[in-house]
Amino acid sequence: MIRAAGALLWRERSAGEIEIALVHRPRYGDWSLPKGKIDENETALACAYREVFEETGIKARFTRQLGTVEYEDNNTQKRVKYWVAQALGTSDFVANEEVDQLRWLKPSDSIELATHQSDKEMIERFLEIEGPTDTLIILRHTKALERGDWDGDDSLRTLNENGLRTLNENGFAQAKSLIEHLAPFAIDEIYTSDFTRCVQTVSPLGESRGLVVSKVPSLNEATFESDPERSISFANALKQDERNILICSHNPVIPTMLRGILNTKLKNKDLIKLEPGDAWLVHRVKGEIVALDYLAISF
Repeated sequence: MIRAAGALLWRERSAGEIEIALVHRPRYGDWSLPKGKIDENETALACAYREVFEETGIKARFTRQLGTVEYEDNNTQKRVKYWVAQALGTSDFVANEEVDQLRWLKPSDSIELATHQSDKEMIERFLEIEGPTDTLIILRHTKALERGDWDGDDSLRTLNENGLRTLNENGFAQAKSLIEHLAPFAIDEIYTSDFTRCVQTVSPLGESRGLVVSKVPSLNEATFESDPERSISFANALKQDERNILICSHNPVIPTMLRGILNTKLKNKDLIKLEPGDAWLVHRVKGEIVALDYLAISF
């Protein structure tokens, strides 16, 4: 099984009119959505983000997952995961051996030109979903010291830096990796529990983007134990904000907060337990939640 990832890249030409990007690959003689093989130690999201830039010269803002397709090519099974991505700025496209043409097309023309049925289906699926979305990222803090290894106030418990063998054992390394891991997504504001481990998780990300990290007691575990509704009220207020927002909190808080803001359509969705550094991506259109994606920090 060959694993690959890509994106449906779109741009707005005028009010209500969009264009979709297709690339021509001379090796295969086809017109395709930007996509490519996932490298070793690379997430599907990172691959999709890289491939879009390499094949089109465009830095894009990623939003929701569009879907996954499987097909057989030369007796080899392939699985490709797609995201929706909006083009930002102008393209620095340069023809090369892998991609020699980039074309922006009306949706109907892109369906007609796309060589593969799977690409046609992705374009059709994109046209069926709700319009441009804003993203609310609900992030669990990265790996912290175990409670039994900390003698002080739990609110001051720090990230773990002792497990240097792998990224998943080192909370500070995980926190730094979020800069690249979340690079595909727009983030306008960052809010975090005021507990040390959460502040340490998002501080490198905030600094890299020039954003102020706002500390919110309503998001910490102690407040949640005494009044869980406060975290729900806070998230509900942000849900209505048509900006791209990141919230960092704790595993006990996140499931209750998330279920409190989901609409009826998504209320019964199975919520995977977040590991340190994992996140839920809540996609909204004018405050209405239209999709929910899970994003793991690990490969």
